[in-house]
Amino acid sequence: MRKLKFMVVGMGFLSLFSCTKTSQYVVDKYVEEENKKLPISLTEYMSYDSIKCDKNDNNVIMYYALKNELIIEAVKSQDNEVTKRVLISALQKDARSQMLLKVLKESGYALTVKQLTKEHEMVKEITITPEEFSQEIDETQTKDDIKSKINNEVQSMIALCPAEVDEFTTLKNVVMDWDKMELTYMYDLHDLEIEDKEAAIENLRQALKPTILGPTMRLYRESEIAITYQYNLNGDTINVNFTAEDYK
Repeated sequence: MRKLKFMVVGMGFLSLFSCTKTSQYVVDKYVEEENKKLPISLTEYMSYDSIKCDKNDNNVIMYYALKNELIIEAVKSQDNEVTKRVLISALQKDARSQMLLKVLKESGYALTVKQLTKEHEMVKEITITPEEFSQEIDETQTKDDIKSKINNEVQSMIALCPAEVDEFTTLKNVVMDWDKMELTYMYDLHDLEIEDKEAAIENLRQALKPTILGPTMRLYRESEIAITYQYNLNGDTINVNFTAEDYK
């Protein structure tokens, strides 16, 4: 689950490296084959919609749609340079992504990730040049960048609180405890009645699991940060916990 879902490269693409084809052909073929699989829903709030090869600007562009205000605000708050360094590090560590970066570099192509709202308004745009593909990973800098990125996301969500998630749920606060390595979402529930608390916890756990294991929580998983969803209903508290063991 630690692979970058938006960088999944099929065996058909990898097999092209054994062919006596130009790098441009491989880039074109990758974009063509990738678009056949799109759009893909990555989470309830994010989808990978399309990919484009811009030969005039020597750029491969990936388009993502964000469908939740909290996610959108969190992405907006992220520092572009920090986000870029974190993305480069993730791409360099993923074996399949390394192959794609190799072809882009040989073709002199940059890689751009564009995240938009469902109304096609730009939220975030990150471009990585071929020179940046080759940057040596600074593990200390990467750890600092990840911590900064997570802190920015948390602060942006706090700024929106209280935020209505749905007709029954309000996000009241978000707390990141670096000493305990734990992220806690605090919710208020209303207009609900829970008869079986244990069953409710298990139902919530199953509903939350795709998000926990999805791309939006990748940094938290890789940093082995425990995630707790805390729900308050009429003075009673329900906790749904995810630890590093759940990420495997």
